Amino acid sequence: MNSLTCKLGMILLLLISCTSNRNIVDFSKDGVSFSYLSSWSITEQEELDDSGYYLSVEKNGIDESGLITITWFQGYIDSKDYIEILQNEYENQILLNDLEFDSSVLSTFNGIESISCDFHFSVLGINHKGKVYVFSRGNRTFSIVRQEAIEDISKNKEGFELIESSLKIQ
Repeated sequence: MNSLTCKLGMILLLLISCTSNRNIVDFSKDGVSFSYLSSWSITEQEELDDSGYYLSVEKNGIDESGLITITWFQGYIDSKDYIEILQNEYENQILLNDLEFDSSVLSTFNGIESISCDFHFSVLGINHKGKVYVFSRGNRTFSIVRQEAIEDISKNKEGFELIESSLKIQ
């Protein structure tokens, strides 16, 4: 009986530790909402002169690489032009090495038709990949950029999927 109690206690402890990282946090601003895991945090957010909003959500931890940024602007910006602007911003980052962008393609983000572009780079010898999505919804233009170290893809999957699947725009 004592051995069974010990095993049940260990199983309970394992279940508690596995579910404690699955707490969900909700974000909502200007009719844009999404959920993210509590093991991720909003690290930056900024009003863009009453014409838009920017925020970044990163996986917590010094050795973690998951990052997603969501930006929206009032008005329409051509998706291909917007991707070019973002590419130029990345090209100006001195810490990024071997930066390469694939061609833009038609895509979807949580069922929203968009233009997307994959990209790859390295930082301090660690290979990363990312994807830019751009789309218009109502009277706003959105960009969503997600990036991560190649070695962290499986660790970041659940966090990225939750943000994407829960994104709602009103």
